[in-house]
This record gives sequence, structure tokens and C-alpha cells, in this order.
Amino acid sequence: MMSVVFNMRRDLALLAVSLLLLVVMSAFLALGFASYVRTLVAVPLIFVVPGLVTLRALRIDLTTLERWVLIVGISMAATVLGGLLLAPGSWLTPRGWLVWFSVATLGGALFILWQGSAAPIRWHFPRIRARHFALCGAIVCVVVLTLQNAVRNHDAWLPFRYTDFWMVPDGQASNLYTIGIKNGEQTDEHFTVRVTVDGAMVGTWPVTVPADQTITSTLALPAGQKAVAWLLRRDEGEVYRNVSASLQDTALARNH
Repeated sequence: MMSVVFNMRRDLALLAVSLLLLVVMSAFLALGFASYVRTLVAVPLIFVVPGLVTLRALRIDLTTLERWVLIVGISMAATVLGGLLLAPGSWLTPRGWLVWFSVATLGGALFILWQGSAAPIRWHFPRIRARHFALCGAIVCVVVLTLQNAVRNHDAWLPFRYTDFWMVPDGQASNLYTIGIKNGEQTDEHFTVRVTVDGAMVGTWPVTVPADQTITSTLALPAGQKAVAWLLRRDEGEVYRNVSASLQDTALARNH
């Protein structure tokens, strides 16, 4: 009887602590406390409370070391699961995390109270057999092959494909400039290049740049203050890139 009362009091204490942490975190969010203050309260919610509630609900009899290792591990797993559930709905925010930990923690605590007093289950370390080693070896092989494939394709992976456009002094003469286009897209691109000096048209020509290729042209510019090169999409006529260069300064053109 005393054991039942003790277990009930411990379950109520766990529920009270969980409620206190959630209420304090809600107040910190509502009042706009500094992030480091909220972190102090969030640490037990992330690394302790979910695992503690889960083990208490499972009622597994463990040693102190086994219990704390599982508490931290289960809590981290619950955090990862919460991230996977919150991400599709753009709920990866402080309020979204608060809702997730409230549901996970209070749900588990209430389940413990509903479960009542049950005898703890004695946990025994499983016997390791040959198939376990084979399974671990297969997992290691899969991980190694995945990493190898990722490293091999790393250089070819371009998350942001774009076309680069520049105009720089040629260096052989003061009025020679090199105009370059590097097509980083996956398809051939058709452009029209226009060059002006102090607003007056100097030259215009069409150009087709194959995928992942670079094309350069050298142009002699007349005397003036500022040269501007425009890169327009041939079909749409919209300005895709433009660069400018001071004709009195041989520094690199500024990319806009």
C-alpha cells in the first residue's frame, strides 16, 4: 500500500514539474525574455522530461546509469520526431516546439496517472547473437556506401544554378575590355549583349552559351566616363544581368 501511494505521489510530482516547466516557458515566450533565459528552461524539456515520462510510463526497472542514458536518448529522439512533424507545416518556431513538448510531455504524464500502479518490469540485457553482428555489419556497409556516394557527387552538386556576367579590363590596352558569360544553368541560354559608354550605344550582338560553358569577347571602348554592359534574354527581352566599369579606373567591374 505504501509503495502504491509513493508511486502515485511520484507520478503527480512528475506531472507538476512538467506543467511548471511548460507554464514558465509559455510565460517567457509571451513576455519576450532573452533567448539564453528561455534556453535554461528548454534544456530539461529537450533532454530530460520526454525520456523521463516515457520510461515512467513503460515502468522498466533499470539501474541509474541505464535509466539516465535512456532518458537522454529518448528525449533526443522525441525532439527529432517533433522536428519531422513540425517541418511540413512551417511550425519550426518557439511556439511550435512549445506545442509539441506540451503534447508529448503532458500526454505521457496523464497516461502514467491513468495507468495506475503496476509492478515494474525487470529489464535484462539481450543476448548478442551472430545475426546481430551481421545486421550491424550490413548497417555499416550501407552507411559507408552512402557517404562514398555523397562525397563523390559533392563537386557536381550545384544547389543554386545561375549565369555569371562580368566586364574587366583586358590589360593589353587601356580601352580594351573583356566581357564574359558563364552559363551555370542546365540548358543552353540565348542572350543579347548591349554595351553603352556614357549612355551611347557602342555595340550589341546575340550570343548562345551552352550549358556549363563560358564565352568571352574583347571589345575596344571609346573614351568616356562609364561603360555599362547589359545581358538580356533574347526571347523575353528582359534585363538578366548588368555590369559597369569606370573607364578611368581599371579595377574590376562591379556586379549588380
